[in-house]
Amino acid sequence: MSTARAWVNRVRRGFRTARDNAVTGLRARRSAGVLVAFALTVAGQAACDEQPPVRASRRAPAPASAQSPSAPAAPAPANVGPNTPIPGAELAARVEQFAPAQLTTDTAGLSPNERQVLDKLIEAARHLDPLFDRQAYAGNPALRETLRADKSPEGVARARYFDIMRGPWDRQDHHRPFAIDKRHPKGAGFYPEDLKADELEAWIAAHPGDAEALRSLYTVVAREGDALVARPYSQVYALWLEPSAAALEQAAAKTESASLRAFLRSRAKAFLTDDYYPSDKDWMDLDSRVEITIGPYETYEDQLMGLKASFEAFVTVSDPKASADLMRFKAKLPAMEQHLPIPENLKTVRGSESPIRVVDLVYSSGDARKSVQTIAFNLPNDERVRKEKGAKKVLLRNLIQTKFEKIMRPIGERVLDPSQLPQLSSEAFFQEVLFHELSHSLGPAFTTKDGEQVEVRVALGANYSALEEAKADVMGAYNVLYMIEQGEFPPALRDQLLVSYFAGLFRSVRFGVAEAHGKGAALQINYFLRHGGAIFDPGLARFHVALEPGAGLEAAISKLVRELCVLQAKGDAGSAKSMLGDLGRMSPPMEHVLSGLEGIPVDIRPVYPLAGETLTGEARPQ
Repeated sequence: MSTARAWVNRVRRGFRTARDNAVTGLRARRSAGVLVAFALTVAGQAACDEQPPVRASRRAPAPASAQSPSAPAAPAPANVGPNTPIPGAELAARVEQFAPAQLTTDTAGLSPNERQVLDKLIEAARHLDPLFDRQAYAGNPALRETLRADKSPEGVARARYFDIMRGPWDRQDHHRPFAIDKRHPKGAGFYPEDLKADELEAWIAAHPGDAEALRSLYTVVAREGDALVARPYSQVYALWLEPSAAALEQAAAKTESASLRAFLRSRAKAFLTDDYYPSDKDWMDLDSRVEITIGPYETYEDQLMGLKASFEAFVTVSDPKASADLMRFKAKLPAMEQHLPIPENLKTVRGSESPIRVVDLVYSSGDARKSVQTIAFNLPNDERVRKEKGAKKVLLRNLIQTKFEKIMRPIGERVLDPSQLPQLSSEAFFQEVLFHELSHSLGPAFTTKDGEQVEVRVALGANYSALEEAKADVMGAYNVLYMIEQGEFPPALRDQLLVSYFAGLFRSVRFGVAEAHGKGAALQINYFLRHGGAIFDPGLARFHVALEPGAGLEAAISKLVRELCVLQAKGDAGSAKSMLGDLGRMSPPMEHVLSGLEGIPVDIRPVYPLAGETLTGEARPQ
């Protein structure tokens, strides 16, 4: 009997057991009705991989007090919605979901000059924290001071959670409020709180001359009487951008690296002019032991239009040897593009420089230091630069290693069929992270909207980020499999990659489906359950990854890459919204497994010794 057939029979036995237990009322962990739904779904998937998926539950996560202190939120009663305030007594438990972890590196190899430059870069990065607080929500600074004045245990927990979430809404619980009595504004701090997307679009339609400024990545939209106006970041945030630019200039004067000096000076100028194109190109050429990525990049905070960029900074120390070892993949990007399972007319040719850097993170700020800590990034986002130079892939090695050991491996041990646990691999996890970032540079970049060529980001609006993260995830796995075929990796990595990639999706989905990475991960899990890439066993409450060559998860990965790329190429925001509504949410099997991850941190809370922070007295963003 094949492994797959044995698993199907085991699942069917699980179905019969769940059915019998439902009848006799013996199932204690979950209601019998939900387990029968699980079993029916699994039995259907075992019989035919084209069966409909389990529909996502509409229930919101439950209060954290009902769980282990470090467990993520579990499903709650139906009357608890995303706008139901979180009781203050639960906040201490929610704080504990984020485990403090020191992130540092060996600086013995840095010269005294490089250490001085490093200190100045950290100084420049610090100024972005108060700036980002205002981008996340204009009322954050005043509210933070109010919360910090409350010295009761509940008040201290609320203030600590506020700092982790960078505001009064829980980012991992559908932006449920915990320190404010109002809904999270979709436009964050970039727009008037009462502004609706259709009002902005109507204004632009009536005043086309305002379109470029209002849609700019680098403006805040405000009301002046009955008018909507765009105010440049350089003016709105001058109080923080000017001293940050000064620190960058001081670091430029100290460094002996010509490429670092060029970037620091051009980025300092950009902070004062809002023209980031020249400095984005200089950042692509950056090659220094001590480095910084700093500026307005991602648009995740803008859930109204998906247009406005948030400020962030990563201060890093690079590993030249490890980076050089990975650069062999740079030349293979055109081949990866041509190998995509999409129509030829959708394949693009972008810049081929695409440096790959392996670094250790020594400080982060702004958008980079909110509840979810990114383990790698692929920048810049400006498609003009990507056409000319590609995009730089930066892997935060010490953060990747920390997350694998503290979060990824423990999750895999509770999510996967025990027989597949030996396939969990830190090497496979690292390569998936690398190829996720590479894949952001592949696939459609532009589409047509209203007869004009526009970036896919603009066409899809607020739906873009989640779909792009899902695309990069699944295309990353697809490209690692391709590299295995090409002999770049050993054949043994195949099963390790498939198992580790699937398990890693549960790490991301714990961030919550209100967040782009979590929603994108949910989309992938539900898609794979629908298309036979994995099977859920309700008896074990575990997932079995279908590893059959040319079938199972491997085939489902290829299908999903194609569907996502075609959707992006069409630029159809309605179809994007529909797909995310169907698949980008919690399904009962996912909820069931996630409720069993007690004791595993949702994420880490970074502590940076080189910036003067300690585990006993964490320096929080100001």
